[in-house]
Amino acid sequence: MALHYKHKLVRLGFLFFILLAKHNIAAAAKKDKKKEVAVVSPTVQKKSSDADHANTNTKAKLQSEQTELEIENALHRARLEKELSAIISQIERLRVQKERKRLEKETEDENARREHEKAMLLLNMEKEKLNIELELAQARFMKQMEKYNIQLIKLDKEIQLEKGQTQLLQETTNRLQAEIEALQAKAVRDKRIEKKPIYLNDPLNKQTNTLVLSDRCIELNGTITPWKANYIVDQIHYFNNKNSVHPIFLIIGYSSGGFVSAGCNILQAIEHSKAPVYVVVKAFAASMAAIITTLATKSYAYPNAEILHHQPSSWFLYGNLRATKEQYEVLNKIWKRLGGRVAKKMGISLKAFDKKLYEKSMYGDWMEYGDYAKKIKWVDYVINGIQHSAISSLPDAADYSFEKFIKEQYGFNKEKETETSQAVIQYHALAPHDFDYSYNPDKKTQMMMSLQGVTK
Repeated sequence: MALHYKHKLVRLGFLFFILLAKHNIAAAAKKDKKKEVAVVSPTVQKKSSDADHANTNTKAKLQSEQTELEIENALHRARLEKELSAIISQIERLRVQKERKRLEKETEDENARREHEKAMLLLNMEKEKLNIELELAQARFMKQMEKYNIQLIKLDKEIQLEKGQTQLLQETTNRLQAEIEALQAKAVRDKRIEKKPIYLNDPLNKQTNTLVLSDRCIELNGTITPWKANYIVDQIHYFNNKNSVHPIFLIIGYSSGGFVSAGCNILQAIEHSKAPVYVVVKAFAASMAAIITTLATKSYAYPNAEILHHQPSSWFLYGNLRATKEQYEVLNKIWKRLGGRVAKKMGISLKAFDKKLYEKSMYGDWMEYGDYAKKIKWVDYVINGIQHSAISSLPDAADYSFEKFIKEQYGFNKEKETETSQAVIQYHALAPHDFDYSYNPDKKTQMMMSLQGVTK
């Protein structure tokens, strides 16, 4: 604001000087004109005395004009003086306003300074108060810390004493732990044999009639289900990817057969495996398991192993005449595909095979031991023993229990007979368009399935 007034004063002063200059220039011009008239008049008087009268008139005229000019200059000067007086008055007024604002600003600054000093005084008083409280708190804290330090020194002495006892106890514990680990390692060494599996392209020792197995073994026990078949097939693929030359062994301990589609899945994998897949029957192979044994690349069986063939069956032959006939036709096609291949390997017709089945049993269940099964070409070799070169650790008795057997057979680990029977019912639920190819002499499972269908 002060700078604005300063600029305004400068402009008014500049305007005043311009007006003053204009006034001086006009006055100088009139004075020069008067002198010219004065200079000319004496010259004219010297040249002609006749012109005195005319000069007198001219002089009077010039004096009149001079008087008018003086009056005009006086008026003009008065106007300029009036304008100058107004400018000076305005300048004074602006100066007074500037001075008043300066005094007001000084007053405001003084008030602000006093307020600031007052606030700073209050803050300093608060600071001193806080410093006093902090010093008191530090004094109390130091006093408490001295008390705690005394307790810590006492506890440290006790800890050092107990540490010596703990170290002695730890050394004793470490020594006992080392002894226990040594005993456990010895027990493991006693149960495990450092021996590598034997891989033979021809695994049958013809001198002792013993089959030499490697670690390329796949177990097949219990009912042949789709999920169990998928697991077996994936193992065949794994062993092929690992080595496509050494044989793979499918070991059948006890299997009463199962799903037609699952068994065909396993047969397909066996027939198209790069590495040969040999089937070994230890105890019992019936229905679909017997089909897999007979149609395998090579099959081996103990002399007393039981192999049983029969026709596939269905528990779902119900409905009207047309539906029953269609199911029968599908079942007959399955029998021609599977039973026809078995009959062809035996060297007889399917019709002759059908006849022999029912000659052996009214239910069509034809069972033979391994030594006779070889004669009718259900198995390729009868062996006296098995040398399992991959078994290098002592078996655990917990793996050979009734619960584990039931779990392998039916996929459930049941403790009670009633629960086991229920597991059989659940386990034999067939997939759509599938048929059962299992040995079921007492027909209990089929009966329970029927009752279950009625109660649902």
